[in-house]
Amino acid sequence: MAVNDVFTVGQILTAAEMNRMPFGVCAFASAASNYNLTTTLTAVPDITVSWTADSTRRYKITYYEPYVKTSSVSSAYVALALYLGSAAGTELNTTLQTNGSAVQVTNGMTVMYIGGFASGAKTVVGCAFSSSITSTPQLTHAGNQEPYIVVEDIGPL
Repeated sequence: MAVNDVFTVGQILTAAEMNRMPFGVCAFASAASNYNLTTTLTAVPDITVSWTADSTRRYKITYYEPYVKTSSVSSAYVALALYLGSAAGTELNTTLQTNGSAVQVTNGMTVMYIGGFASGAKTVVGCAFSSSITSTPQLTHAGNQEPYIVVEDIGPL
């Protein structure tokens, strides 16, 4: 892909040059209610986005959880994942937060996917689970702790 970086005064911006640029945000969703994790991979309520993909474009999907509480079991982990279609669909990417001691830990987590899709309607779901439910691991969405999932068109393939 050629980079749009050489312009001179008076030059006309062409459609081909515009098509090499990112198109921006395609879909966005956030959640407001806390979600207690289970040991089964499930879709996080309200963390679902849908858009119409173009097979010639590259997309960046970001799922961010600002406040993830783990189990208090040593070596327990929390997984965040992106799935195409539903929690039973195609896994796009997963990230883990592992608890190194027998103390509940709280951190933010982000999982991302960058790639293309066949043209047509697409749905991506943010999913989560914990390997242990001791001490009630949770995705906290209260107050200013707003999680989100966003799909961005970042340019041509």
